[in-house]
Amino acid sequence: MDAEITSRFQSAGLEVIGGCSGGRGPSVAEAFRRVVHIDAEPVDRIQRNESGAARRVDEFWKDRARNGRVVADDGSFLAAAGIDYGWVHVRLTENTDISAMEDPEGGLLFIARSMSGHNVCAASTEEGEYWILELEFPEFS
Repeated sequence: MDAEITSRFQSAGLEVIGGCSGGRGPSVAEAFRRVVHIDAEPVDRIQRNESGAARRVDEFWKDRARNGRVVADDGSFLAAAGIDYGWVHVRLTENTDISAMEDPEGGLLFIARSMSGHNVCAASTEEGEYWILELEFPEFS
């Protein structure tokens, strides 16, 4: 495991279980191409300048990821560590805050995938909004 990647996930309150090839399911590149694209339609939109926006993006993402079966019963899932690095096996903790994954410029792109590869849930920054995006990959169900 790359120490910088581990530190980034841990700083958002995620427990890092280890690296993961992704097994059966879309690669990070495929998930990115199909979920975060110019014609993407978010399932939730949060204005970045509204009070409590970071808290709301965290809550909305967790709710969608749990209900969409991205997060397993034990709180684990795969998180994108980058196109080149691939997936990292992580687990939610009581301290997890997805909005803490923002880069220094204030952009957020967090893509998570179920262990089975059947569903992806992402949080991203699009202009003045946070978007929550979902996509099923029925070919892996």
